[in-house]
Amino acid sequence: MARKPRSSAIKAIANYWAEDAMWGVPESPEFSSVQRLMNEFQSHANHEEQWLTDYQAIAKESSDPLIRFLLDLIVADEQRHHELTSRMITKLKDELAWTRAEGLARRDYEKGEKRTQLLSSVERFLEAERKGIKEYERLKKESQGLYRDVFALLYTTMIHDSHKHIGILEFLRRKLKESGKTNRKRNT
Repeated sequence: MARKPRSSAIKAIANYWAEDAMWGVPESPEFSSVQRLMNEFQSHANHEEQWLTDYQAIAKESSDPLIRFLLDLIVADEQRHHELTSRMITKLKDELAWTRAEGLARRDYEKGEKRTQLLSSVERFLEAERKGIKEYERLKKESQGLYRDVFALLYTTMIHDSHKHIGILEFLRRKLKESGKTNRKRNT
């Protein structure tokens, strides 16, 4: 007589094994960790989708335009987060399929003059974001107390966004510089 799985963990492990067999891939620690990460991303996306639905419902029901406006800002961010998470899951699936077929390809980013131009643009963007933060901080201070402090709140969110942009740009700068070093090594 066959036994029933006792827990959801056992069912999850069985699902991993079934998916491995479906792909024709032997079990490996690397594959299992990527599969677990994909499952965690998917679980997060499912929770985020529920929160998004809740935010949208509350915003729609509110008669206060300020509440609707602020909740709509959150909804826009949550929609973007959901889209990013979905893209990350797709990328992990693509990477798994690529790794199975031929091994993981290395990303070269841009090369030559195009890489140099992009790196120059990234540096300009970084400078603009840093100046923007200073300007937002000044405007935030000047707007304290206006419109029930909503303007100060909005400038605070813009400052956070600029810090996020700086993080992304610094990542790009680092990858572009690494790519330039790799290309020089290949050419010598």
